[in-house]
Amino acid sequence: MDLASLTDGRSRETRIRRDAGGRWFDGDDAITHAGLVRALDSYIERAEDGRLCLRNGINWAYATIEGPPYFVRSVALDDEGVALHLSGGYVERLDPDTLSQDESGALYCLVRAGGEDAPKASLQARFDNHAAASLAPLLDEDDLGVYVRLEGRRVRPPLYTETAR
Repeated sequence: MDLASLTDGRSRETRIRRDAGGRWFDGDDAITHAGLVRALDSYIERAEDGRLCLRNGINWAYATIEGPPYFVRSVALDDEGVALHLSGGYVERLDPDTLSQDESGALYCLVRAGGEDAPKASLQARFDNHAAASLAPLLDEDDLGVYVRLEGRRVRPPLYTETAR
C-alpha cells in the first residue's frame, strides 16, 4: 500500500479559528453551539511541529488560535494551593513558577492540556477577570510591590511576553 496516495489532495489545514476573546469561527461563520464550543476548547494541543491544532483522540487538524490557547475560567483555593478550572473543562493545579503577567496586569500561567495523564504541553492560559479576582485572598504587598502568596512563598509574576507562549 502506498501511504502517500492516501493523503493525496488532503490537508490538515482548516478554516477553523478562535479569536483572542475565545469565540470560534469556521471561516467567517461564528460557531455558537455550546457543545461544539466546549469540545473545540478541549481539543487544543500543540502538534509535533509546534503549531496549535485540534486533536480529538481520533483525528487532528491545524486551527488558528489567537491569544492564549486556554483560559482560566475560575479558581478554587484549598489547603493544597490553587485548582484551575480551564476552558475545555479541564481542572489542574496551578504551578506557581509558571505565573506571568502582561503590561495591563492580566495573569497567565502554563497548563498541561488534558490533565495529569497527558504529556507536559506547556500551553499558555490567561486568567479571566473573575478567576484573577478570586486570587485576592492570596495577594499582598511589600516594599517591592504586589505578590501572590503561594506554597509558603512570595511569587512575583514576571512580565509575560509573546515568545513565552
